[in-house]
Amino acid sequence: MKKLLNLLLSGMLMGLLAGPVLAQNSGPFHPMDGLTPEEIQLGVSLLRNQQLVTDNTHFANIRLRELPKADVLRWKRGAPFGRQGIFIYRQGGKTYEAIADLRAQTVLSNREIPGVQPAVHQGEWNKAREAVLKSPVWQKEMAALGFTEPKNINCTPLGSGGFPDRRYGNRRVLKVVCFDVINRLDYLQARPVDHLVTAVDADTLELLEFIKAKAPTVPQQIKGYNHTLADRRPQMRPVVNIAPGGANFVLRGGIELDWQNWSLHMRTDRRSGLILSLVRFNDNGNKRMVAYQMALSEMFVPYMDPAETWAFKSFLDAGEYGLGYLISTLAPGRDCPHNAVFIDALIPSDQGGVFRADKAICVFERNTGDPAWRHYQAGAARNYSAPQVELVVRMAPTIGNYDYLVDYVFQLRGTIKVRVGASGLDALKMVSSARADSPTAREDLRYGNLVAPYTVAPYHDHYFSFRLDLDIDGQKNLLLLDTVQPQTLPAESRRRSLWTLRTSQIVKEGAVTHGGGNKRVHWRLINPNKRTPLGHFPGYYLVPGHVVTSLLTADDPPQQRALFSSNPLWVTRRKPGEYWSAGNFPNQSQGGEGLPQYVADGESVANQDLVLWYNIGYHHLTLPEDFPVLPTMWHEFMLRPANFFTRNPAHDLAPSFLVRKKGQPKRTQNQ
Repeated sequence: MKKLLNLLLSGMLMGLLAGPVLAQNSGPFHPMDGLTPEEIQLGVSLLRNQQLVTDNTHFANIRLRELPKADVLRWKRGAPFGRQGIFIYRQGGKTYEAIADLRAQTVLSNREIPGVQPAVHQGEWNKAREAVLKSPVWQKEMAALGFTEPKNINCTPLGSGGFPDRRYGNRRVLKVVCFDVINRLDYLQARPVDHLVTAVDADTLELLEFIKAKAPTVPQQIKGYNHTLADRRPQMRPVVNIAPGGANFVLRGGIELDWQNWSLHMRTDRRSGLILSLVRFNDNGNKRMVAYQMALSEMFVPYMDPAETWAFKSFLDAGEYGLGYLISTLAPGRDCPHNAVFIDALIPSDQGGVFRADKAICVFERNTGDPAWRHYQAGAARNYSAPQVELVVRMAPTIGNYDYLVDYVFQLRGTIKVRVGASGLDALKMVSSARADSPTAREDLRYGNLVAPYTVAPYHDHYFSFRLDLDIDGQKNLLLLDTVQPQTLPAESRRRSLWTLRTSQIVKEGAVTHGGGNKRVHWRLINPNKRTPLGHFPGYYLVPGHVVTSLLTADDPPQQRALFSSNPLWVTRRKPGEYWSAGNFPNQSQGGEGLPQYVADGESVANQDLVLWYNIGYHHLTLPEDFPVLPTMWHEFMLRPANFFTRNPAHDLAPSFLVRKKGQPKRTQNQ
């Protein structure tokens, strides 16, 4: 054992310690399982047999059409269940939605959806890029800027935003930005040529417009750039998480997870990425529902530079690209601990098939090094405490220059943390200023910060809208506001002041305007139809983390497309099909879709099946410390039990870990 530990600490066994990789079994075994490759193939064949699609059809999304909630909750393991798929596709310059019953093997409906643009797909991305690079007109424009070799330029098509001038009509538009790959900034970043943007019709590949800005005066070779991997510091001694006795969680088929008192179902989705369903807590044998479903519904990233070549950059990443479509491979020991279990995901492809996303999800336990609880009894000189261990379910979509880590963290005390880590690369703009005190800096740094010579990272925002279909001990819930209320006491009192708790109720759908950054106000969801043994209504607090809301004006086109970002919390009555904060088709949308539509009728939310929509938001004030690669910045919120239990559910934790004796079988982490 000592020899093994020495080898571990020397780093020789790091590769061998990587957790197993699971593939999602074909199934389906559960009503909430994602569509299998066979089901996707069947659905596409049904559409093809009816001559609705051809070999040239591009599928912007294929996803499970969920059964009604009541059917899912009634289902017993081993019983049959229905299966339907939604197929969003584009052909002939038009967008269609088909619904297929995969058990009955029939197409239930097929309709054109006029005037909308589905998500960008890889095929048109590649074709738009090549159309620009091969265009003699574009090459002439680039030569005028001093770039005469197209082979030294790399280009990236981007979503075009949505603006009311409609100068492109109903065309499907990508805007192509380019980079100088010879005069690089460093080993990660190419030098942007962001003073020329090309608008391309993604259907016809026609170059519609060259959008120009004044070119800055920048030296061809910039002192201090061209850092390489060789510039890295020496390696550290190993610091690793290991579970020598095996994991404490069980994964069935890579989709159903049990850990301590928690159980849940998970699947991958092309648009949302990771979807968790049926999140329950086993309270002394009673598996009590906390959340029917949790998922990241939308992301909004608007940049704060009004230049014509930047103003369109206001991305809705889930709806325009797809978080699951761009999910990235997780690296053992770097993106996740070595003891993590990695799960491959099968994601629907543009052609109506699937592709495998390797190591798309990781599941792991971590000892935080903190006590789950403690008390030191001074008289007896005795410490009562227990170790804090968490279970993390993680994915990491890479959306262009940005990488995001999305974590669902389950704690022994019945709490769920939802965290987003932002890393990757800042979007950059070339300017004429080498220093922040240069004569031209005042103008160059108006909308961003100098992060390197001649290089500005424009300011921008990030908003992550989570759809939380919470069922606190049942489907019918109330949303309450608990307000900490200061109180002045009468003159005869020994105290002059204190505070009390005042509770009010949210009665209608809409943005919850009370609370936000006000630490006096606490959002609490309760079940008014049940009582705990202590007589309380069981509930959970939604504890805000980062609650910055958008500062863009309501008439600003990017804000109109992402109105959900104007408030940290929204509440709606649960209705089928209401999944997306910015609407079903946010790509090139003109705004007003999604949450504003869902709440327009102002229905009552008293004792109803509710969905909370919480916004993690922050302003990114760019810094030189963000260059060349962003240190991961974490943002989070928490779901915390509030009168849900009758005592601390982690009170019974053992004070130490089980030590496996010689010959004792190792616990398994998968079944």
